[in-house]
Amino acid sequence: MIFAVPLSQAVIDVTAGGEPRPFFLTLFTRSPSERNLRDFEDKLEQSSYYEQKVRPLFQLGRYHLLRELGEKALAGNQPGWYFFTPGMRYLVEPFYRDLVEPPKDDPVAVIQDLARQLGTRGIELLVMPVPGKASVHPERLVRGVAPGPGLDANTRRVLGELRRRGVAVIDLYRVLLEARAREPKRALYMKGDTHWTGEGARIAARAVADWIEQRPWYSVLSREKRYLRKTVRISRRGDVPRMTQIPHQERLFSAETVTCHRVLFAAGEQKGEPYEEPESVAGALVLVLGDSFSRVFETDEPGAAGWISNLAFELQQPVASIVNDGGASTLVRQQLAQDLGALAGKKLVVWSFVERDLRFGLQGWQPIALWPKQPGKK
Repeated sequence: MIFAVPLSQAVIDVTAGGEPRPFFLTLFTRSPSERNLRDFEDKLEQSSYYEQKVRPLFQLGRYHLLRELGEKALAGNQPGWYFFTPGMRYLVEPFYRDLVEPPKDDPVAVIQDLARQLGTRGIELLVMPVPGKASVHPERLVRGVAPGPGLDANTRRVLGELRRRGVAVIDLYRVLLEARAREPKRALYMKGDTHWTGEGARIAARAVADWIEQRPWYSVLSREKRYLRKTVRISRRGDVPRMTQIPHQERLFSAETVTCHRVLFAAGEQKGEPYEEPESVAGALVLVLGDSFSRVFETDEPGAAGWISNLAFELQQPVASIVNDGGASTLVRQQLAQDLGALAGKKLVVWSFVERDLRFGLQGWQPIALWPKQPGKK
């Protein structure tokens, strides 16, 4: 049975695909570098008959018989609730430095380095790790488990180290738990999605605004009414079932209705239009570096209702952003390094990333030099 799959795939490659030789033999035509091996693995998966035809049927059968969603997703204990597996792993596995093989790049050191680089240009850095759904709504995954200090141990350790190194942070987990205590029945994260609801995005924006409003540079800004906010409701299909690639998702996983807080221009030629970032990069004092939590509701439906637009509303000031789905650990800093003009006129950079990226961030936590070091300076 083990050899049946590769042997039959080789026959398919030669006969049905019209190739002169089985695809797996291309493994021996290139040097065995990490890049070439990854490229071979990706193409092998794309060309596999069993991957394309048999696996979806197997996944569908496993879901119907066992309610299993595969390696990327977990079903909650209430209908419609689904969780992203890496988010749960982050909560229950050891702190990244306590692993048998710790990562080469230390997130705390990388964050401190960005704060240092920005500080040399008179720009402050505010760091906001975003809690995953499993830490805010653990009772929806495992009965009897309540949100609390034990679940945020890894993130709390990072926040503590950053504070001791002089980096400003937002403890968003505490903020969200306080919101849950006020309204225990209100969900702050979507049932079938990895991201927060519109209410969760609004609460995050208010928490950052509370911090910014204490800065001396904010107190002298104009109090002109630039934006207004209205409540809208949308129907949304969650991204967790989509990650499973189980067929017939439209019938198996229902959409959910989400309430969002959409920000509109309050005056001028754009009055009543959805909020947009200023055309001039120097038109905003705050720059957000973020991931999909900064994109959700912001550039997808309904638009101008994510936490960035809500931050603009809370401050009544425009906010600029660099957002990369899954790439807030390294990719957004690479983008910033390639376009330093985005820092023109900035007083503050808010770096927001989902907490699981401290372990599983795309491209890791690579050190990025925004400005080349000058000779003779450390």
